[in-house]
Amino acid sequence: MSGKYQNNFLKNVMARIDFNRNLYQISSDLPSSVKEKLREQFPHVQRKSAIAEQIEMKCGSDPTRRHVKENHWFFQGKKGDRALCIAPSFMWLDFKQYTDYSDLRETFLFLADAVLTSFPEVSDLGVNRFGLRYFNNIELTESTLTDWTEYLNPNLLSIFSVADDKAAIARAFHNLEMNYGDMKLTFLYGMYNFDYPEPIRQKSFTMDFDGYIARQQTREDLPASLDALHDKISLYFEGGITDSFRALMNR
Repeated sequence: MSGKYQNNFLKNVMARIDFNRNLYQISSDLPSSVKEKLREQFPHVQRKSAIAEQIEMKCGSDPTRRHVKENHWFFQGKKGDRALCIAPSFMWLDFKQYTDYSDLRETFLFLADAVLTSFPEVSDLGVNRFGLRYFNNIELTESTLTDWTEYLNPNLLSIFSVADDKAAIARAFHNLEMNYGDMKLTFLYGMYNFDYPEPIRQKSFTMDFDGYIARQQTREDLPASLDALHDKISLYFEGGITDSFRALMNR
């Protein structure tokens, strides 16, 4: 923190893959090869019980839902700045203190490879959904609560001009959903106001990007899928901020 501002720019990033096969073996234990590869980066592990919902679809009949008890494995990084979950049907990595994309990319692809290569008996093991989410929350200590013209693209700010009294705004939030075929992207942005329904009292702007690719993917496809999601999210983020905000982030 420097200058006249006491600023807080929170960036939480999560990457997730859903397996195309249910690896029920994970509920009992993880393969020793996986645990060995995780030990250096994620030394803290805990197994927790969970309830999973399974839906069976048959032609000519209604879907059948059933709940199955299973175990999920939760890991914490050495510094507590990242978390990992491995379950029979999915795996996610949560960066609580995001630094750069290269770190996220290297770490997640390493973990995905470790899991997907540890079940040779499942010959067609792959992924049917790949998700990436960037949650950004910009907090400033300026008194002009709803004036973001110095930091953000005017196209993101049109909602504020509708109000007859900006001091009365309790929430100003947009939901933009994009369909790029296999890739979908939801962009939530605006002043969410965590004190809602009280009028806004803190200068805080959210830019929440949640994208996913829904198609069958092999282990070799994952790097390109991750890059495609990241590039699309980066395009929207970089287009939404100004050079003044970039300078603010770099202080």
